[in-house]
Amino acid sequence: MAGAGVALAAVAGFAVYSTASDEKTRLVVSFTLGGGSHVGGTGDDLEIEGTFRGLAVSADDTVHLFTQEDDGSDSRMVMWRKTKSGAAERVPVSGMDEVRAEQAAVAADGSVYLAGGEDGLWKVGQDGEATHLIATRPCEKANPVSTPTDTFCTDRVSGVTISVDGTVYIGDGLVGPRARSSYVHRLDGETVGLVAGRPPKARESGEPGNSAVRHGFDPPTGTKATDVLVPDPLNAGALAAGKRGIYWKTGPGIVRINADGTLSPAVAAREPAEVDKAQAPFSAVGRALDAAVPRSALDHPGGLSATTDRDEIFYSDTSDRGATPTLEGDFRWQGVTSDSQEKLLESAEPGGVVYRVADGRLAPVIAGVQSIATSENGLYVAVQTDGGDSGDPKDRDTAVLRVRLPG
Repeated sequence: MAGAGVALAAVAGFAVYSTASDEKTRLVVSFTLGGGSHVGGTGDDLEIEGTFRGLAVSADDTVHLFTQEDDGSDSRMVMWRKTKSGAAERVPVSGMDEVRAEQAAVAADGSVYLAGGEDGLWKVGQDGEATHLIATRPCEKANPVSTPTDTFCTDRVSGVTISVDGTVYIGDGLVGPRARSSYVHRLDGETVGLVAGRPPKARESGEPGNSAVRHGFDPPTGTKATDVLVPDPLNAGALAAGKRGIYWKTGPGIVRINADGTLSPAVAAREPAEVDKAQAPFSAVGRALDAAVPRSALDHPGGLSATTDRDEIFYSDTSDRGATPTLEGDFRWQGVTSDSQEKLLESAEPGGVVYRVADGRLAPVIAGVQSIATSENGLYVAVQTDGGDSGDPKDRDTAVLRVRLPG
């Protein structure tokens, strides 16, 4: 699989900005939250100072942005909330600090679930009160099929999503040498139930030559979700609730967990060499089943999200975070309307590249972003500045933009 990763990584670098496009595929973005010039401003004037910590968007386009503020003497977590047509609201978070969400999801009651990696799973209410739902703790052996929440053990929670019926799913993993594996669990009241993944057997291979590993990212029809071995939990675990099931990033691929407990492939690493270099935003570069998701050097699973109305999935490739937003060239970010927005993008920190899977085809969308989230039919991205010469957190700004989707 090493060769497959290198092949797709070439697509994920600066080449995404290198070729011509026509007006139909130009990348159009609009600032939704932040990007202004005044910390106390409103609307387009609002500037959000702080380091990015998490992004989630509800089905009705209410944006939830988490940042870490630092004035030099005090550091605090805050949640910015903005409805599609309302003013931005700043909500201080209590009971949680210095947690960076690898994924976040909004429940129907407006509370936000944060997958905090080694910090476990958190829930933040609309009033900003944080509750630690699942703490990480060492595992002597894999959890049983159903485990009380207070005894459930995991080394990291890398993903979280909420299905249409309100069920909360988490992507979690064990990183120890004897039990290295990734799982999907659901929260069932006071218990945690197994949905997908299994522990390795004694001396079992973690290479794709093992059918249990191969079926974890390219499953044949009828493969049971609890029969596959996903041996790289540091690059797996991102989740997304879609129109037809729960999507799970499983290392080099993405699979869908169906209602009957079987798996279907979405990104399957079959023939990565057949995937072309990017030509324009939203222009197909090959079959999604041929593409492979490169392993991240940052040990971060990368974002994953889905639109239910459009039946599309989006994922971010974090293997090469050298791409930055651009205001020039054929792949420029159109929709920048103020000097402060332009200044923010000019000093934006490099980020990953986002790809879309639609109708079985793969296409690049945008690059230089820190995180992605979707509503029923929209894609949102978060960007942050690099902090200037000092790189100090107190000198960073964060903003959320909506990407116009074609069609």
